[in-house]
Amino acid sequence: MEFNLIELITLAVVVYLLSTIFRLEQRVKTLNYKVDQLSSHSDVTEEELYQELHQELKGLIHQGKDVQAVKRVRETKGLSLVEAKQYVDTFKLNEQ
Repeated sequence: MEFNLIELITLAVVVYLLSTIFRLEQRVKTLNYKVDQLSSHSDVTEEELYQELHQELKGLIHQGKDVQAVKRVRETKGLSLVEAKQYVDTFKLNEQ
């Protein structure tokens, strides 16, 4: 069975991507463990942790800048566009 150059390059790229994904998954697991350990030794609630973000969101929403608020939530919390939009909508409802 002969492999041509394109198939070999494709195989090499796939192997590289899979190994990169595996390393990233391991790193995320390690970081999650560290965060869990730190949070178990801290009295800080999630509300306190995101207090600065919530103040910023209040200002942006008050100015009618909902898109910027969604963008800020995505940057800060690492959420998808839909999740960030839902977060901002829920935040707006709770602030009324």
